[in-house]
Amino acid sequence: MYESRFGLRRRPFRPTPDTDSYFPAETHEAALNRLRRALDDDESLLLLTGESGSGKTLIARRLLEGLDEHVRCVLLTNSHVTRNGDLLQAILFDLGLPYQGLTEQVARLAVTESCLDYFRDGGKTLIVVDEAHHLSADVLEELRLLSNLEGKDGKAIQVLLIALPEIGHTLDKPAMAALRQRLTTRARLEPLDVDESADYLRHHVLAAGGHPDRLFGEDVLDILTHAAGGLPRVLNQAAHAAFALADEAGQTSVDAEAAVEAVTRLGLDPAAEAEMLATDAEPVRLIPALRKAPEPVPEKSEAVAVADPPRTTIPFPPVILPIEDGPPTYVYGDELEDEPDLIGPNRPASNGPWPGPSDRVG
Repeated sequence: MYESRFGLRRRPFRPTPDTDSYFPAETHEAALNRLRRALDDDESLLLLTGESGSGKTLIARRLLEGLDEHVRCVLLTNSHVTRNGDLLQAILFDLGLPYQGLTEQVARLAVTESCLDYFRDGGKTLIVVDEAHHLSADVLEELRLLSNLEGKDGKAIQVLLIALPEIGHTLDKPAMAALRQRLTTRARLEPLDVDESADYLRHHVLAAGGHPDRLFGEDVLDILTHAAGGLPRVLNQAAHAAFALADEAGQTSVDAEAAVEAVTRLGLDPAAEAEMLATDAEPVRLIPALRKAPEPVPEKSEAVAVADPPRTTIPFPPVILPIEDGPPTYVYGDELEDEPDLIGPNRPASNGPWPGPSDRVG
């Protein structure tokens, strides 16, 4: 591995959720605080959603690490269960109770008895279902019924569903009305923005004992953060690949070439980012040339229909403003009050006709 070459104590970008080097992104902290508050408020059903790679499992583990001692957790990572009996057996297995050869009703009674006994002793049971978007409506309804188990002092069972946003299709079904009413806490993870993505990468290098300013520059951060789209999992994959490529090349830091190669190997497109890095100036707008006001039509006793000239794709010749020390970028904008000084990178403005089709768009 590349840790020794880059002065790292361990791998900075791990393939599995790492709570030891947790980065407090704004969206993660907001979701975590909302879920904690819901558990403290004794809400029965909670939902955490986010796109694949957004950090849902990491937030769940962070949440479980902060649970009170009297809360026991049932963590179901394989949600590919099609029958209620399979769900109940999975819960019994995680609780360390007999589960084989039980009918659905017997398994249900065993789960209920265990959770009520634990509640009488001052504890609660939290059932966490990962990949809950795979669950059928019937299995979700079974979880709702379990979350109804309570005593005079509060809930005996609370349920946290972790899912892709696609779970909304199931929850929107008419048969899910009762579950929707009890699902009062819905937290969603959003992608990190570019600045926070860069801070995320720096944080993990620091957590691994490295010096981010020595190991990669701003150009590398720009390439990785734009290509990853704000998803922590993709950031980890891209950064790890870039470090591995730099190590293979015998470099002591990650350069832009390694970063571009890394995101390309992951099937990401660095072309747009490479074009942006070609210049630090703001994009130049392609604006319509000022058009003379139409001359008034002499009044006549009878109205004369005037046919509009045939329209091309763009009904006006574009004006290309230059960009200093870089190629022009063509972006449409509003009309200007004054004529620009230059048309094209090196030609003076002219009020005459355009010399040829090479400067036209459309």
